[in-house]
Amino acid sequence: MTTHERETQYIRQWRPKAVRGDCTAMSNVAAAYRILENFRLAAKWYRKAAENGDGDAYTDWGYCLQHGIGVPMELTAAERAYRAAICAKWITDYAREEAMYHLAVLLLGRQSAATRRAAVKLLRAANVDGDYPQAENLLWMAESVDVQSICICRRHLRPRLAKRHCPWHGPVKKAVG
Repeated sequence: MTTHERETQYIRQWRPKAVRGDCTAMSNVAAAYRILENFRLAAKWYRKAAENGDGDAYTDWGYCLQHGIGVPMELTAAERAYRAAICAKWITDYAREEAMYHLAVLLLGRQSAATRRAAVKLLRAANVDGDYPQAENLLWMAESVDVQSICICRRHLRPRLAKRHCPWHGPVKKAVG
């Protein structure tokens, strides 16, 4: 069975429950659409799950908004989604740390002392148990140097994709001349 066939079957299985309001099913449908690279539908289902109180979905919805994945880029809405995720009752520790990290990335992009302090606080909290090396690295950078290029990798992002999309891990630009 191909990935396309498996994910299509998965959508057929979970979509009826998602339509009836099951948050877990909504997130599962969104993840399947993301794997199929139908980012517009993935974002739609993440938004619906988030609106129904799923903190993990708030993190994914914020990521869609922050990077314009399936929806227009809206940094203010992304910040609200990350803050909602951090405060959510129904969220995994993993997704809460992820929301803290990406909110810190947003704040560091604003280049003010107050937002830098807030970002440092978030990065410390995201890596309090030492299992988030991207947060630890960005924390070190935020505390010691002027942050010009920020890693936007998600912890589960395959290295091949990170090298293509992340400004920190991205391809080295060759000098012309």
